[in-house]
Amino acid sequence: MKKWIILSVSMIVIIILWQCISIYQTAMSPVKDQIEKGVALAQKGAELQTVEEVAAYNGTNSYVIVQGTDSEKEELVVWVKESKEIVHTMKMEDGIPKEEVLNYLQTDRQPKEIISITLAMEKNTPLWEIKFKDSNDQYNLYYIKFENGEYFQRIIF
Repeated sequence: MKKWIILSVSMIVIIILWQCISIYQTAMSPVKDQIEKGVALAQKGAELQTVEEVAAYNGTNSYVIVQGTDSEKEELVVWVKESKEIVHTMKMEDGIPKEEVLNYLQTDRQPKEIISITLAMEKNTPLWEIKFKDSNDQYNLYYIKFENGEYFQRIIF
């Protein structure tokens, strides 16, 4: 009897886990498709030879942001809008390096934990997005301009 209970519980757990994985994969497939199409468009339109980093940004509009190198070995960043068009292409050297982004973080709240630093785009302006938790455990989204590090916007929630 005890073996049947253990076997039944094990089967139920396996079925629940299998269904959770299936639901997650189904929910994420449109995002994966959008990223794949964005990378293909960036490689074709900006003539990227290699792709080093890809990120999806969902703000006012959705973008796929592709970082890579072209045939002349220049590092480029390509912002592809959800409507499948390249809206902006820049050389990495024309913007602030990721390593220096925190130097431009000017806030009255001291970052307690840096969650991520990623590229973004709002109002046709290339940005760095800094996600962090402040000393009050509030999440902050701090945006600075990619080109010069000027303050753009801060969202706290």
